[in-house]
Amino acid sequence: MLAAALYYGDFVQIALVIVSAALAIVSVNAYRKRPEGRYLLLMLAFSLLCIISAGTAVVELFTGAGPVAVQLVEVYLVPSLELLMVVSFLVAILWSTRTKRRLVTVLLATVLAVGIGASAASLAASPGLGALASLPAGCVRPEGGFLIVASSMGYNDSIAHGAPVKSWPVLDVPQGEDVAITVCNTYSQAVGFQVTHYLSQEIQAIQPGQVLKVNFVANEAGSFDIYCAVFNPIHIYLQGGELNVS
Repeated sequence: MLAAALYYGDFVQIALVIVSAALAIVSVNAYRKRPEGRYLLLMLAFSLLCIISAGTAVVELFTGAGPVAVQLVEVYLVPSLELLMVVSFLVAILWSTRTKRRLVTVLLATVLAVGIGASAASLAASPGLGALASLPAGCVRPEGGFLIVASSMGYNDSIAHGAPVKSWPVLDVPQGEDVAITVCNTYSQAVGFQVTHYLSQEIQAIQPGQVLKVNFVANEAGSFDIYCAVFNPIHIYLQGGELNVS
């Protein structure tokens, strides 16, 4: 079921890239025939939509990008382009008389400036793209066990490892062994941690800065999903873990 949903999501993302590229081509041809301000803005908006869709598809489907590149695209580049795209759409839609055009342009330029300023302030306040969030107290790997750190990059940087298309993290244990897992949350929102069959009876929610320690006996062989049952902005990237008991 999960694999089918992931493949469906990939298909939708690729379809969106194709549709946005077609719209961009149509808008370029329309501007070439009628080089007016409205068509210029529409061309800009559809071109940005194409760039956003393609960038998102590359990040989701290409697993060679490192954590810094992924965070740069998803946290800073895509939201900035989306803001510019929306402003372009709104100005194009409201484009009419010269007086209204001036008023709308000034208003939306103000909105754009405020958005860019807020983004710049957030970027300046952040510790940096490559900086690691501080680990909460008790966030250490248990002896003979596993350490999983939840961050804006997923479980143990799962986004950079191709999640959710590719499984990550992957834990391999022999059948009958005692399994100890420590899960730390360095993300700004609560995350969940579940393992089918072993930790699926109740939702395990981990608040920011908290540590969850779980122990169980791997009494059944097979491959079991590690996933998050708490909705948050990175929910989809917390669905691809595996516990392999052999």
